[in-house]
Order: sequence, then C-alpha cells, then structure tokens
Amino acid sequence: MYHGIDTQAIFNCVAASHFREQLSWLKEHYSIVPLSVLVDAIQFPSPANKMSNLASITFDDCYVNFAELALPILQEYKMHATTFLPTGKVGYYNDWDEGMSGFHKMGIMSYDMLRQLPEQAVEVGSHGIAHVPLDRLSHDEIEKEIVQSRAEIEQNIGRPVRFFAFPFGVYPFKYRLRLREGENDSLGGYRAACTTWWGRYNTIKDIHVLRRVTICDFDTLDDFKDKLYGYYDWLVMKESVGRYYKVMRATF
Repeated sequence: MYHGIDTQAIFNCVAASHFREQLSWLKEHYSIVPLSVLVDAIQFPSPANKMSNLASITFDDCYVNFAELALPILQEYKMHATTFLPTGKVGYYNDWDEGMSGFHKMGIMSYDMLRQLPEQAVEVGSHGIAHVPLDRLSHDEIEKEIVQSRAEIEQNIGRPVRFFAFPFGVYPFKYRLRLREGENDSLGGYRAACTTWWGRYNTIKDIHVLRRVTICDFDTLDDFKDKLYGYYDWLVMKESVGRYYKVMRATF
C-alpha cells in the first residue's frame, strides 16, 4: 500500500528512485498481478495459484503524482496497480492531512486525468466520498459513502468499480453485520475491500477487510525487504487485540 510518489521522500510520498528499486526487487521475488487476479486466487485457490508468490500494488487517494511519477515506473516494469479515489475530493487536494507534522499538499486527479489512465496498467477503485473515518458516521451515511462513490466513478470514467478502500483504513465495526457481502448492496457490491490492517496474507473470510503492507516514505530498501520477509508480522497480533476491543465496544 502506497499513497504518493515524489522526486524525494516526503510526507506520505516514497521517492521515485526508491519506488523503482522496490519494484525491481518485487519483480525478482513475486508475481505482481492486478488486484482482481489476487482476489480470484483467494476466492478460488488452486495449485496453479500459489498465494505465497502473488502480490498486488495499491495506491490510496489518486494523487496527481501517481499519474506523473508512479505510472511511468509501473509501465517500465510492466506492473499493474489499483488506485482508490475519494470522489468528494476530485480535482482538490489532501485537506484531511492538514495540521499533521510535515504536511505536504498533494493534488488529486480530475476525472479527465482518470479517464486517461491506461486500463491495462491501472484500475480505479473507490475510497468513499469525503475521506472520513466511516466509524464516525451513521449507517445511512456509510451506505452513501460506499454506494454513491462507486456509482459516481463508474459514471465519470466509464469503467466498472470493483474494489473499495476504507478511508484511514477504519472499518465501521458497529455496522459490520449490515455491511456483509450481499446485504444492502453496500460492500456486497464490491468484489473486495481493503483496510490498512497489517498483513502479508489474506483468506476468503478477509475478502472485504483485506490486509495490506504499508510502505512508508522513510523506508529504506532493507526496511522494504524486512516488511515482505515478515519481520513486521508481529503487528498482526497487536492490531488484532485492538480490533477485538473495538468490536466489544461497538457491540455493547
């Protein structure tokens, strides 16, 4: 999981030179596939689909720097990425980050730019509308964020929207049963959804709460390798304990 790419490592942006190094390493050690292929392998496992060797690249927020800097490098390595758009911020910038230490203003792509992204290299998913944590909203507001954002993107770029990424990675536990696959045409309208929960592996039960490996602006190539080798997997247990208490609070 990435956010932005810049000429140098800066707030929420991996340096383009580091991104190229990371893709080069990934190409040697993994089969980089579109998120749809990875989800197929999760849902329909077979000996031909060795999950331990598959990986997908995702970018949250649809920044202009994705088109300007990330896409040419992805194309150089013949790799695919999915980028998630907050529809209420189209043509605007990452105002939700204002006030954070090191804040760096980044423009978000317009629909004209999004339509120009090559389909063979990029898929556009939804990141909601307002880029707010969904656990702060009512059920009706959550439904709007999930359903209307998909419809707007499809209408404006003329492509199906199959994937959702929770803003800030926050899952609304209070309404988890009503958002389950097939109910209310909310998350059930998507093939899969991504969180920011740490994890190198996913299963069919995770299909609407996919785990990802966060790549940070300050990561060295050794840090990147350590994350993919599993040296940060202790975060899975730590985050699981935190989510357990969130579920308990939401339930009672």
